Amino acid sequence: MNYTLLTFSPTGQSKACALAVAKATKQEFIEVDVTHFLQRKKPLAFFNTTLIVAFPVYGGRVPRLFAEYIKEQVTCTNCNALAIASFGNRAFEDALVEMEDLLLAKGMPLIGAASIGCQHSYSDKVGSKRPDIEDFQILDRLAVYLNGKTKTVHPPGNRPYKSSMLIADPPYMPTIKGKGGTPNSHCYAVCPTGSLAKGDPSLCIHCCACIQVSNNELVMDSPKFVNVTKHLEETCQKRVDSALYLP
Repeated sequence: MNYTLLTFSPTGQSKACALAVAKATKQEFIEVDVTHFLQRKKPLAFFNTTLIVAFPVYGGRVPRLFAEYIKEQVTCTNCNALAIASFGNRAFEDALVEMEDLLLAKGMPLIGAASIGCQHSYSDKVGSKRPDIEDFQILDRLAVYLNGKTKTVHPPGNRPYKSSMLIADPPYMPTIKGKGGTPNSHCYAVCPTGSLAKGDPSLCIHCCACIQVSNNELVMDSPKFVNVTKHLEETCQKRVDSALYLP
């Protein structure tokens, strides 16, 4: 059985984790990245593969866009899966059990899982320079385990899941520093929803991918965002370790 990467990864960290596992298996694999909204317009059908599913944790849950895509557009035959949840040095809470349920509903048993600490997308002061060597060692162990294994695992978490992140009211999105000008083309290319190109803050999921590639042109100046970031920087400095979940 070969491997297929299915990733939703606005800032690239979740995808990097999935690639680390796939490469460490020394087996063939293919990549399917559904981060961009255009990539989520097409249904996906998988056959005879182990799916390596990687995603960032949003408020302790699977990102809504990714969960909806799996529910509505993904089918599989004779597949199993492992889940990698990347989190910004806070907590992954119910994200892995939610993904387990999404995959089981598609007939894919979960044979392994990992929660991987990463730099928070809101601030480089939270989880700075992660994933690091210790985190990648966890991913290496997952790859070593994978080869030929079929037993199922049940990662920690709660059912019912915690409430999803509240939608900002009024909605907000990144803005250009100062007056005038337009973001560079990279900003539009990484936006998962098209909110930046459409100028529609109601579509923004606050992943901050556009800010990270904007060469300091974009900023999230909403007081709500500033307050959340300040709280994270004050309360999430202590390292939260990555973890591996195997049968």
